[in-house]
Amino acid sequence: MKFELGEVNVLCTDRKASLRFYRDLLGFEVESEEGSAVHLRGLGIALLLLPEATERPAPRPYGTCATLSFDVLVDDLAAARAYFEGHDVPCEGEPGAGFFVARDPDGLAIEVVGREGASS
Repeated sequence: MKFELGEVNVLCTDRKASLRFYRDLLGFEVESEEGSAVHLRGLGIALLLLPEATERPAPRPYGTCATLSFDVLVDDLAAARAYFEGHDVPCEGEPGAGFFVARDPDGLAIEVVGREGASS
């Protein structure tokens, strides 16, 4: 049996806020829309924004609860963190760790990894 990755579904509470994050901040491009759902492509993957969630997950420190996340690789980790924080995106993690976590509007984690730390 062979599996192939399709779209990664992002169940969100606010379509507009999620589009701002994934399209405007991360650079995903809108491929199509079906009703309230939005097909996005970027960073080598396809996302499907599904604004059907009625509540956000309880805030918990990254790594303490089972979840699914993906990495975004950057050349300048400090500049990436300043970029996200300048757009009011919550970030967590210690400087010098080789990565930090940026949170989307629903609190879902995106690991932002410096290229030198990308092999871990």
